[in-house]
Amino acid sequence: MWKAAVSRRFSDKADTYDRYALVQREMAAELAAALEAEMPPAAESVRRVVEVGCGTGGLTSLLSGRCGSAEYLALDIAPGMLEAARRRLGPTGQTCRFVLADVEEWVWQQAEQWADLIVSSACFQWLRQPERTVEGLYRLLRPGGSLRFATFGPRTFWELHDSFAAAYRKLQREPQRHGLSFCTPDEWRAMLDRAGFAGVRVRTREVRLHYPDVRSFLHAIKGIGASTGPASDSAGLGQRRLLTEMMEAYRSRFGGAEGIPVTYELVYAAAERPEGR
Repeated sequence: MWKAAVSRRFSDKADTYDRYALVQREMAAELAAALEAEMPPAAESVRRVVEVGCGTGGLTSLLSGRCGSAEYLALDIAPGMLEAARRRLGPTGQTCRFVLADVEEWVWQQAEQWADLIVSSACFQWLRQPERTVEGLYRLLRPGGSLRFATFGPRTFWELHDSFAAAYRKLQREPQRHGLSFCTPDEWRAMLDRAGFAGVRVRTREVRLHYPDVRSFLHAIKGIGASTGPASDSAGLGQRRLLTEMMEAYRSRFGGAEGIPVTYELVYAAAERPEGR
């Protein structure tokens, strides 16, 4: 049910996603540049590429044309996003195969040792079973194949979470987590190690954006199909009071001449399935 809601939200926001996905666009560009530096375009060893969570095709457009004659499969859970990706790529998208599926189920339905390269940008934070899915991706890769992904770390939106905590304290209410819970870089490294990957590299960096006010920030989050609602969503007057107190705490604690800051922790991971395994 949760996955169905995520699919609907992202489909509904497919037309506005690129307008607000500033950091996601930067992540895709950095991931593509790193791939090109490590793996020359049209490398003969790359015959089959799988992109997990292609969204509107930002990373797809950067990579698919550089993969020569390789078969490129772009996967997403939201039909609206896949349609936006098809439009974005236009005639060049004819070399891609777009697949509507939930990777956490799809990966276990595929033949083993099929893919040479698996890539993903700004998607893995949505996985409900990240460790099991990483194991499935390892199974999908041929020996010598590579996994490259970019996702968000737990310091993402720390100002927002700090402000919600202050609001809960002021209202003397039991605090709840708002939005996603992110795996740490060490957790990703451990999951990749346990799955059997070799040469695991994980690095992080932070990006800070500024918005005129908290409402503008929340509007941008909704514009990409994400949410800052609590895990057990409650509507009505109590929720409105909580949001009002959170926005006041955010403004008073972090606001300045540039507006309000928003931190994103970007996590980049790379690993290979060893030869002979």
